[in-house]
Amino acid sequence: MGQWDGGVFKDIGADDKQKNSMQESYFKDAKYHLLKDDVPSFNLTSDELTINSTTEKIFFIKPRGFAFTSANERIDYEGDHGFFNQSAEVLVLEQNTKVNMNVTSADAKKLTYQMKEDRVHLENEVKTKTLHEGEGDWIYVNSDEAYFWPQAKRSRYVGNVEGEIDRKRVYEDSLSFSSYELLLNMVDLKADLNENVVMKKRYLTATSRRGEIFLENYNKKLKYFALYDDVKVVEKVMLDGKFIERKAFSEKLEGLPSESKIILTGYPKVYQLNDVIKGNKIVLRENTEVVEVDDANTKFKVE
Repeated sequence: MGQWDGGVFKDIGADDKQKNSMQESYFKDAKYHLLKDDVPSFNLTSDELTINSTTEKIFFIKPRGFAFTSANERIDYEGDHGFFNQSAEVLVLEQNTKVNMNVTSADAKKLTYQMKEDRVHLENEVKTKTLHEGEGDWIYVNSDEAYFWPQAKRSRYVGNVEGEIDRKRVYEDSLSFSSYELLLNMVDLKADLNENVVMKKRYLTATSRRGEIFLENYNKKLKYFALYDDVKVVEKVMLDGKFIERKAFSEKLEGLPSESKIILTGYPKVYQLNDVIKGNKIVLRENTEVVEVDDANTKFKVE
């Protein structure tokens, strides 16, 4: 394939507009392949495609295809329309964009893939799901925008972040969360939440300024999630056949699903019916009115 530059006629009566038109090639039902060091790097199929040799941009309608990271990991994509900057190696797609990379798939209204930086940027109504392969759990996250580094297996979600971790085993509780920012690392299997953090688990809702989720600790005697700074807990507890509301405040919270309890430290206080309970460490057990208090010199339970 090639293009004719006009030969000896290229300068005869040609204004800038005409020259630009000569520098564009149009294709229908096109397939475009890019090699890097004789190795496939970028593949695209589209209903319509225009190549501009001056701007080194390729414009297309209904694009779909795949690209490879420097570690030879495949990234699949599609959208309604967009362009590819050959020199900068940047792909931009808009409307109904979809991308699949590693263990994550996502939808958004706009997608920008910077191949040299190994970064995917999604904008507007971002919806993603990520598989935790070790446990078989799914992590669902919605946000205003998101950044992914496929090769490093990490991501950052920003703005109106809402999500849920669905456990593979139906009898194990899911965990819902929200925040302004979420940092997810699938190598360390850890999520960090910042600003206006909310976590919900069955009858319990907890809020704070900062939080963590340890994805591989669910069935271990280790904290599965933790909250820090201005922690507030609201929990429904069954008492004499009816639910009562229990509130707690502290500077730190640790959740241990394997033992069905949360641990409060940092000047903790618990308000239950007409009781106000204080101590160095307070343990609340799920769906029971029992409160375990560890004071400076004594340990006791309140029912």
